Amino acid sequence: MLNPLHSKDLFNISLILTETPTVVSFSFDVGNGPVELNVHSPTPLNDDQWHRVSAERNVKEAILQLDQQYREVRPAPEQGHTRLELYSQLYGSRHLGPVRTVGAAGGQRGFLGCIRSLKMNGVTLDLEERAKVTPGVKPGCSGHCTSFGMYCRNGGKCVEKYNGYSCDCSGTAYDGPFCTKDVGGFFEAGTLVRYNLVPDVVAAASSVESKGVVQSLLTETNLTREDLAFSFSTSSAPSILLYISSKTQDYMAVVLRQNGTLQLRYNLGGLREPFTVDLDQRNLANGQPHSVNITRIERDIYVQLDHYPLVSYTLPEASDIQFNLVKTLFLGKVFGK
Repeated sequence: MLNPLHSKDLFNISLILTETPTVVSFSFDVGNGPVELNVHSPTPLNDDQWHRVSAERNVKEAILQLDQQYREVRPAPEQGHTRLELYSQLYGSRHLGPVRTVGAAGGQRGFLGCIRSLKMNGVTLDLEERAKVTPGVKPGCSGHCTSFGMYCRNGGKCVEKYNGYSCDCSGTAYDGPFCTKDVGGFFEAGTLVRYNLVPDVVAAASSVESKGVVQSLLTETNLTREDLAFSFSTSSAPSILLYISSKTQDYMAVVLRQNGTLQLRYNLGGLREPFTVDLDQRNLANGQPHSVNITRIERDIYVQLDHYPLVSYTLPEASDIQFNLVKTLFLGKVFGK
């Protein structure tokens, strides 16, 4: 934040820290009242990933841009100064005041993280040297994950904390502090595990024929997005690794074919045949562990196998995008056994 000593001009960029911090704010005052631009991110910005912010004010307009995608543009205020009269120091982090009372000295938690590549009017500011003489600020952008991230195993993601780190295992088939706790099971030939995806309250309502209640609850099981992550190891093929059924003809399946290759099938209606994708040409029924991550968002399907790059697929235009009335998840049924 830049604030003058003897004028009302002000220049401020801040990340609004709410329970879901998704907003970057750019404020300035050229003598006729503050102007604020806000850019909203579709996902939280405290995700421990790098984000790029660009703020510009010229005689015609003010521009705020986030990650070179999301932006807001405002015309320059009328009857304002064409130049900001700024004489004070540049402040960052905990010196930022509340967003709506820009320039105040408190009321909002300071920034916890790393800032780099700071430029003003094309000049790169040496943050590293300033950090050496500023209490509570350290030079460089290496955190705890740089040294200890290796302890997050099996694809777990290292997350920086104030005085340490944690392992996010949500995208893996493991649990525990370091994503090392195996939460799987061994399937004998011909066996399966079944999970009921219909809430118990729906079944109870069905038993008393409360049709209105049932209908309202069932709408919650109509999906336009699925996120699945699991690992498997087998020497047997063909087999069904995963099958999600519904009260309609809709279904989703992940299948090992006869030759050990992996296949994804979606039947959401609108097509004569299920939408089928051969995910890999390798024989995955080789007794080795393999990880599978599948995400569908309406027509877009994203798949990652093991350490290989993410691959995307698209449902045909004729296909429905809603997985209607999901019912049951099956795991482990093996053909021909």
